[in-house]
Amino acid sequence: MKGFLDALHNTSKAIDGLPETLAPFGLQCVRDNMKHGNFKPNSTLTKNTKNAGAKPLFDTGETYASLTYQADAHEYRIGTNKAHAPLINDGGIVKAKKAQKLAIPINKQVKRRTEVFGVRKVLEGLERQGWKIFYRPKSIMGRAPVGAKAFGQRIKTSANKSNKAQQKGVFYVLYIRAKQIKVPKREFMYMSDEQQKEQSQLAEEQLKAAIK
Repeated sequence: MKGFLDALHNTSKAIDGLPETLAPFGLQCVRDNMKHGNFKPNSTLTKNTKNAGAKPLFDTGETYASLTYQADAHEYRIGTNKAHAPLINDGGIVKAKKAQKLAIPINKQVKRRTEVFGVRKVLEGLERQGWKIFYRPKSIMGRAPVGAKAFGQRIKTSANKSNKAQQKGVFYVLYIRAKQIKVPKREFMYMSDEQQKEQSQLAEEQLKAAIK
């Protein structure tokens, strides 16, 4: 009788500990989904603004690193504190909140400065340096003063090559303007049938070990 009670106690204890035991496996599954998912490729503009431009869902790696888990006696949960995670997982539409249109940085150089200062302050800073800013329906452009450091994507035209144009400065595209952008669904916060099957096997092994 004592052996049966001991086995029952050990089994109950093992069941209570399953969420904590299985959570690291679940976390790795989600990380694998994010890293190796067969996702829609990034657009050319996205590639130009990201550190790992050719790889969907990855830029600085902060979102991947932020994935973590919490476990109690009944379940475990995988999640992240990054506010944009639901958008990149589920997809959706992004619209401008205050401005008429979104201003999307043309490249990494513009993106880095925009992340620090914001669009308005970046443009105001350029104007203080002598830049002339032009708002077009689909872009924000800047004409740099003579001798200014390159910033944005230079517009290569025959006009820029003329001596007269060079004396006025060079034109750069700074931002692409759009009323909205569509973020494609790239689901990674899940466990596939194969992953769930492997997790079930791990749980069974854990319970069998507790009975022995």
